[in-house]
Amino acid sequence: MKLTLRIVTLFVLVLSAAAIASANSVGLTLDNGGSNVMGGVYVGPYNFTTSNGQSLQLVCDDFYNEVYPGESWTATTSTVSSLGNVMFSGSATQYQEIAWLVGKMSANMGNAETVGDIQWAIWDIFDSGISAHDTYGTISGQDQTNINNWLLEAEAACGSGGCNSNLTIYTPVSDTQTAGDDLPQEYIGVPEPSSLALLVAGMLALMLLVIRRGRA
Repeated sequence: MKLTLRIVTLFVLVLSAAAIASANSVGLTLDNGGSNVMGGVYVGPYNFTTSNGQSLQLVCDDFYNEVYPGESWTATTSTVSSLGNVMFSGSATQYQEIAWLVGKMSANMGNAETVGDIQWAIWDIFDSGISAHDTYGTISGQDQTNINNWLLEAEAACGSGGCNSNLTIYTPVSDTQTAGDDLPQEYIGVPEPSSLALLVAGMLALMLLVIRRGRA
């Protein structure tokens, strides 16, 4: 009985840590928009530094808000599988499609045109048709076809349950940005190994130790 109670307690601690981590906030500073450009704008991934000095590559899901290198703000974090105070509320399916597209972008980082097509497809999800009405530059007819194809593939993949829900969303907190600037953009990215992952690993190791002692 004591062994069972110990194991249950450990799992509760792990789940509590996960819940706390999902509600974290982080300071972000935009370093630059990356090296890929399409339609007259940077299509990322964008490079950031967090308030604790961590480097991040994030993908923008919000076309109309603006940011500039050196700008800083606070963002709340949530995941696609557990949406918090995200910018586009009530849009779980759209966030799943974006997460799927981010995964495809990550797999094609060496192809600048594909990265650009996927980024515009992501922007089209919350700002419908923006790739066909971009005021900053010209997107070729072939790229427009590619963008539409990516949108159809994302919709089909998520409709069959093939979307990734483990990505982190970074939603800007109003009035935390550089004074006088409008609300920054929202970003999404694949989280790197974090303190939560280390905590879970430690908990699992401790649980194995408890089990061994219980058998002794």
